[in-house]
Amino acid sequence: MTVEVTGNQASKLKTNLSLYCVYFFTCLEDRTWAFCVSICMNIMGGMRMVSFEQFFEGILQMFFSVHLGKYFDRLTRKRAIMTVVPLNNLSICAASALVITCLFTDSTSSWYQIYLLIAMFLCAINQLFQSAEKTIIGKDWVMVLGGEKDLSKLNATLLTLDQFTNVIGPLIMGILVSWVGLSGMLGIFGVSSLVALILKALFLKSLYISNPSLHVKKDLGPKTINAHLNKSVLQTYWLQDSFPAAFGMSLLYMTVMGFGGLAVGYGSSSGLPGYIIGGFRSFGSIAAILGSLSYAIFEKRYGVNTAGLIGLIVQHTCAVLALVSVFLPGSPMNINGYLKDFTIENWSSSMTHSFDKKNKTGYDPHIDWSNFTSDGVSLTRLWCLDLATTHIMQITIPENERNTVFGMHNALCQTFSVFKDILVIVLPLPATFAICIFVSYGFVTTGHLCFVYYFVKSKQIDGLKKKA
Repeated sequence: MTVEVTGNQASKLKTNLSLYCVYFFTCLEDRTWAFCVSICMNIMGGMRMVSFEQFFEGILQMFFSVHLGKYFDRLTRKRAIMTVVPLNNLSICAASALVITCLFTDSTSSWYQIYLLIAMFLCAINQLFQSAEKTIIGKDWVMVLGGEKDLSKLNATLLTLDQFTNVIGPLIMGILVSWVGLSGMLGIFGVSSLVALILKALFLKSLYISNPSLHVKKDLGPKTINAHLNKSVLQTYWLQDSFPAAFGMSLLYMTVMGFGGLAVGYGSSSGLPGYIIGGFRSFGSIAAILGSLSYAIFEKRYGVNTAGLIGLIVQHTCAVLALVSVFLPGSPMNINGYLKDFTIENWSSSMTHSFDKKNKTGYDPHIDWSNFTSDGVSLTRLWCLDLATTHIMQITIPENERNTVFGMHNALCQTFSVFKDILVIVLPLPATFAICIFVSYGFVTTGHLCFVYYFVKSKQIDGLKKKA
C-alpha cells in the first residue's frame, strides 16, 4: 500500500513539474516579448505607437478569440495545443525579424510603413495564440489534471510562475537592451523563441502521454456538439452562473492603472531608462506574487468568494490611492494647459508623426512616482480577485464549453482594453494621463460592484439550499 501511494505521489509530482515547466516557458516568452514590443513601439513612435500596437492586438482578439475557443472545444486537446504552440512561437520570430528591418530602414520610405504594419499584425497574431495557449493549459488542462480539490493551489502556483517571469523578464530585456542594443536583443529573442518551442513540445508530450485523462473530453458526443453549435457564444457566456463575476473582471481591463505596455511607454517617454522601468514592472509582479500566495491561504480558510472579496477591498483602496496621486505635488497633470494649447492641426500632426520615428509624446522628464508605486501595490490584490474569478469560472463552466466561454471572456476583456487604447491614442501625453486614470477608476469601481453582486447572489442561493 505504501509503495502504491509513493508511486501515485511520484506520478503526480512529475505531472505537476511538467505542467509548471511548460507554463513557465509560455509565460516567459509572453512577458518578455510584450515588454520588448512596448519598448520598440515607444522608440519608433512614442506612447501613441504603443497604443496603436495594443489596439491591433485587442481588435484581433475581440473578433477571433471567441471563435478560436469554440473551434478548440470541438478538437481533441492534443490537436488544439499542437495548433497554437507553433503559431505562437513562429510569429514571434517573424515579428522580430521585421522590427529589426524597421530599425535599419529609412522612416520616410514606404517600405518602412509596410514592414511596421506587418510587424504589428504579427505581434497581434502572437498575442491571439499566446492567449489561446495560456487558456488551454492554464484553464482547461489544469482543471483536468488537478480537479476541484487541488485547483486553487495549482491556479495560485501558475499565477506565481506567470508573475515571476514578469519579474525577471523585463529585467533581462532591460539589461540586454543596454548590453547589445535593441536590434541585438530582438535577434536573441527570435532565436530563443525557437528553443522555447522545442522545450515546450517536449514537456507537453510528456504531460499528455502520462495523463490519459487529457485524451478524452466529457460530453463530447454528437448530440452535445450539435446543442453546443446551436447556441450563440454570447448566449453561452450569458447563461453561465459566473457571468456577473466574469463580466466584472472584464471591466478591469479598461484601465491604465497597471504595469502594462502603456505604463512602460509612459515611463520611457518621461525619461526613465530601461532598467528602471523593468525594475518597476518587476516590483508590480512581486506584489502580484504576494497576491497569489495570499489567495491560496484565504481560499483555504474562507472560501473562493470571500477570498475574492478581500482582494477586491484592498485593490480598490489602492485604486483610490492611484487616483489621489495625480493631485499630489510633482504630478505631471496639466489638463488646463493642454486644453489651452490644443488645436486640431497639432493633434493630427502628432498623430501622423507617430509612424515616422518622430516621437511627439516626449517632454521634460518628470515622473509621478506615487502613481507607479500605488499601481504596483494594487496588483497584490488584483490578482487575488483574478484568481477567485478564474476559479469560479473553472468550477461552474461545463467542460465542453470551457474554451468557448473563456474565449468569449478574453474577447470581452480585449474589447475594454481596446477602449482604453483608443483613449490613450487620443490623449497620449503624460500631462493628460490623469484623465485616463479618472476613466479607469470609474470602470474599476463598476467591475468591483459586479463582483459584489455575484457575492451577494451566491450567499442568497447558498442560504436557500441550506433551508431546503
